[in-house]
Amino acid sequence: MPRGKDGRTDVEFYDQFDHTIDDKGRLVLPAAYRTGFTGGGFVTFLGKYAGLFTPGDWDRYRRRLADSGTFSRNDLQVIFSLASPFTPDAQHRFSLSNALRERVNLDREVTLVGSAGHVAIYDRSTWRAINADVESGGTDGLTLVDKIDSLGFL
Repeated sequence: MPRGKDGRTDVEFYDQFDHTIDDKGRLVLPAAYRTGFTGGGFVTFLGKYAGLFTPGDWDRYRRRLADSGTFSRNDLQVIFSLASPFTPDAQHRFSLSNALRERVNLDREVTLVGSAGHVAIYDRSTWRAINADVESGGTDGLTLVDKIDSLGFL
């Protein structure tokens, strides 16, 4: 995959898609994200959600975690134990491990959210709660509309 000046792949992910994890723990990649993962990728733990990375972006993210000084060796082992390489099958499905699904509370109904450099996978109700919080003004009292309207460069 071609790389930009900052070392990232040229693939970026946007939009959001509601999907369902099947009984075997598999999830279908939305059509809009498939070209980014034709050669496979990594699914991993990102705190409150799971994330999908292209191989190059996973390598960059993995190094940043290790070099941050924030995590002990044991912390990194736990994080990396929740990461899995994947290659989508002919139906564009990939598997989510039971350990990862349990850690971030992914049952069946999920929303995949384009986050530019990676794809976030949230439990659908969690993603709806995040949206509701943003719409209501969150902790700073400003809605997303308020923040966009305040930008001077638009």
